[in-house]
Amino acid sequence: MSASAPHSSNSLRNFVLGVLGAAALLGVYFVQLNAKVDRQREEAAEQLALCLHLERVAGATASTNIELGEACRQLNEQVVKRAKVQ
Repeated sequence: MSASAPHSSNSLRNFVLGVLGAAALLGVYFVQLNAKVDRQREEAAEQLALCLHLERVAGATASTNIELGEACRQLNEQVVKRAKVQ
């Protein structure tokens, strides 16, 4: 009986180390995924701000303003859609 005790303690230790290793890998993966999503959200907000700024600057020309307004509206919808998904 004493021969099986070290075997089971080694198995338990290996199992615990495996679970901790998998948890660490998943943690690193989710941190990277969250950072990527944050960068995308910041980029989308910057693009929307730039689009709105260009829309204001180009307000003198009616045709350009309409095109920019449509582009800004679509960009805004994409930003809102991404925010709802995440």
